[in-house]
Amino acid sequence: MDAVVRLTVGLLLLTAVFWAIERLFGLPGDPETPGDPAARRILGVRRDTWTDVIYWFVTPVVTRTITFAGVALAVAVLTVGAGDGIDALVAGSLVGTQPRWLQAIEVIVVLDFMGYWFHRAFHRGRLWRFHAVHHGPRRVTWLTSVRLHPVNDLVPRVAQVMLLLALGFDPAVLAGAVPALAFYTLLLHARVPWRFGALRFVFASPAFHRWHHAAQADGRGHNFAGFLPIWDLLFGTYYVPQGVQPRQFGAPGEAVPEGFWAQMVWPFRRSRAAASAGMLARDVPPPPAQ
Repeated sequence: MDAVVRLTVGLLLLTAVFWAIERLFGLPGDPETPGDPAARRILGVRRDTWTDVIYWFVTPVVTRTITFAGVALAVAVLTVGAGDGIDALVAGSLVGTQPRWLQAIEVIVVLDFMGYWFHRAFHRGRLWRFHAVHHGPRRVTWLTSVRLHPVNDLVPRVAQVMLLLALGFDPAVLAGAVPALAFYTLLLHARVPWRFGALRFVFASPAFHRWHHAAQADGRGHNFAGFLPIWDLLFGTYYVPQGVQPRQFGAPGEAVPEGFWAQMVWPFRRSRAAASAGMLARDVPPPPAQ
């Protein structure tokens, strides 16, 4: 019950904060799609907004619990393999002897690097449908950030934690970095045109990430980084055109259903889209960076 109260208070506070930010700096509302069932109103609120609210409560309580169990199992396996336990593994590593502030920087870089490649992997093949749940909304708002299928959260997180612990990073540093990066995703999905000026090549911005959600052809297959766009610059997937905003959002090639439970089971069903035409089309070569 305490968790529900905290999540409710957090939802109300963040709604007020992002409402104010978007009123002051925001973009016009994303265009409605004729016949879109998500545009139907329930108590005056769009249906897809209610779906996002359900995710707001389910993602930290259920999805993160599933991920935590997977990570705990992976850590147990790693501990058995290490013999003397995680503490001994950390104490005996070169990484573990570094100051925590340096470890924190390294953890963020490694997490984001791995996140970039996992993100690209989830845009291809069978994994795409799990990630398409996140790309389903035809409006991108700060609440879109919590629309995450459990499989999409579990697989990358287990791999990231296993690698970082195996390298000898302090678990306390890792425990602090993961939620900090997760919180940053709220800002990334905000409906504001911020590019961060000269820092746009250093930190991912809302403008950067909105192009990742673009459904139009020139916006596909770009901007996979969650914090450091250097990975997109290095691997040719950076795309933030000057003075232009994406016009359409959604998951091309996939009819993602509206509604939380429908989205939970939908990725496990047989895809109607051919892999080469639907899922792989989201990782097409990008135009030159601007």
